Order: sequence, then structure tokens, then C-alpha cells
Amino acid sequence: MKDRAFILGTGPSLNKIDVTKLSNEVTITFNRAYVAFEDWGFDPTYYLAIDGNDIRSLYKDINKLMRESNVEKFFLIQLTDNQKHESRHFQDFEFKSNEEIYEKSEKLRLIQSIGSRVLPVLDDTVESDNVIKTTIVPNAGFLGLKMLYHEGYRKIYLCGMDARYSNDDTYRDVEVDGGSYKAKEDNDKNHFRPDYFGKDIFFGKPNQDQIIRIWRDFIEKVKINYPDLEIISCSENSNLNSFIPYKEFESIL
Repeated sequence: MKDRAFILGTGPSLNKIDVTKLSNEVTITFNRAYVAFEDWGFDPTYYLAIDGNDIRSLYKDINKLMRESNVEKFFLIQLTDNQKHESRHFQDFEFKSNEEIYEKSEKLRLIQSIGSRVLPVLDDTVESDNVIKTTIVPNAGFLGLKMLYHEGYRKIYLCGMDARYSNDDTYRDVEVDGGSYKAKEDNDKNHFRPDYFGKDIFFGKPNQDQIIRIWRDFIEKVKINYPDLEIISCSENSNLNSFIPYKEFESIL
């Protein structure tokens, strides 16, 4: 078992902690969080992206991170054929293989889905030749937990994991196509920066109830299935705090 690790979610509560104090800790973050790496003063240990909409919008930035950043490993979902044209936002997005999206890198860990489970689990992950085969649930935060568990960490702190979303089309100008959004302005209230999924960025529509259910169903079985695992929330006012123990960030440093 390794020492503790921190999941840096991208909810607004992340602004209530001093992320710079985590520069010497093991961290994982997601999607477009890299817009804040310079402000944080460090690159996280790990980076993960599993939403096809997000990856189509961000893959050039992700490849640049793999070339230039100090992130040790990138956990990126394998895009499948049925994801190619799921939205008219990406009707001009043509590719024949994942190799045309992701540049070759020793840092890359390609996640291949072996299905999904009603009850999400952590210990069904197999890695070989930098390919990770595992079951997938539609939440980057939980997959971040899963990858940290796979890496050997058993004390996990959740920061900026709010599990609290407003539908973007109710409060700002976005173009909607099924489960895909294209922002026409900054003013992203669901994340820690208004430009996180800002103007001209494509992203997947979050499902608050589904995310809460994933975590609640998992936490109910933690003591039985994972007695060596400790999960603590440092996310103020998170919807997860009703079933995950909460501690103030400063108290655990």
C-alpha cells in the first residue's frame, strides 16, 4: 500500500482550497484542468479523460501535455467506432484509429472498456503493455479513484468533487446536440473556472443524479469489499458528503 493521494476534481469548491499546497503530493486531475496548472505551480502526477466529446475537443492540448508536461501517466479512454459521429458537432472529425488521435508516448495508458457493472468496483483492472482493461462507469472522478487504486494508493482525498451540476442550457448560451454541448460563451458555473468549458469548447452533458448514484452504491460496499481503502472528502458542500466523511482541507495537511 502506498501513501495518500488526492483527486483534484473540477467543481467550484476547488476554489475554496489552496491547491498550491499539494505540489509535493500525489494527485490526479481531469479533462481541461490543465488551464490551471500554471496557477497551481505544478503538474499533477496523473491525468485522466474518458468522455469522447471532451477528448475530441481537447486532444491536441492533451498531446502537447504528454510531450511537454511533468505528468507521469495519462489515462485516456480508447475511442470506439460508435463514438465517431455521435454528435453533429463532430461531423467533420474523421479518424481511422486511436493512433491518429493520441500521439505515441510512454506516458500513455490506453483504457479499454470490458463492459460496465451495476455496482462499480475497483479491482477488475488488468494492465499489459500500457493498455488497461477495466469496466467503465460514466464519471471521471470514479475512474480517477479506480486508477489510483490500481496504482496502489489506499487513502484518497477528494478535492473539488462537488457532484453538483446545473444544465448549461438553463443559464448560458450553448448549442445542444443530444448529450453534447458547444459553449458559445465563458461563464461555466459547473467548474472552478468560468473558461473551463468556455467559448467554443465541446463537452459532454453531466448527469448529477447518475454520478451521485455511482458513488453512493460504491461507498455502501467499501467496508466489506475494500477494508483497506479510506476515502475522505475535502469538497465543501459536495453532494457526496452525505455518505463520504468530510474534513476541512487545511486539517489534513
